[in-house]
Amino acid sequence: MNKTWGRTAAMLSIAALALTACSDKDEPIATPTPSASTSAASPSSSGSTSPSASASPSPSTNASVPAAARARTEAGAIAFLTFFLELSNKALLDPPNAPNLFAYADKDCIACKKTQALFAEYAKGGWSLRQSGIRIENAALATKVSDPKVIVNFTYVEASQTLYQHGKKTTNTVPAASTKKGAALKWVNDAWQMYDIENM
Repeated sequence: MNKTWGRTAAMLSIAALALTACSDKDEPIATPTPSASTSAASPSSSGSTSPSASASPSPSTNASVPAAARARTEAGAIAFLTFFLELSNKALLDPPNAPNLFAYADKDCIACKKTQALFAEYAKGGWSLRQSGIRIENAALATKVSDPKVIVNFTYVEASQTLYQHGKKTTNTVPAASTKKGAALKWVNDAWQMYDIENM
């Protein structure tokens, strides 16, 4: 895996947001990212994909980091990554109340900006899922836990399920997927912070 982690078009792949055969203009449309190193599906958007990184999260949309995810250890880094991706599960179940990823991420995290924009677009279109479909498997550190950027390699697994719009079941489905990824974390002010996520 490339450990330089330049600011390329890296994007958190939430294939749970990929749709099949959408036709209505209000429905999200699956579009591939231009980066060959990242395969992700996202709805089309005419707005900016850069939410304000300085916006402070409200208590109702900000989850607490579990104690296990606050240790500067391998287990702590993996627990933080698990917690961070669980925020996506929460957002997909209830997009209008999606957690603010930037409460736990570097202000320049490209994956976080694009993912937060996806949550907003799904909220705007009334889209949601009924079950948590994202989980990680085989997570392991590729660097020392004391490095400035800690790399965690993992398999990102998504379950197939039906997509809902305005609470009604649609014919759109989330395809099952399994992708090898790497997450870069930083230890800032005695806490883990997401730096970026990209495909391996």
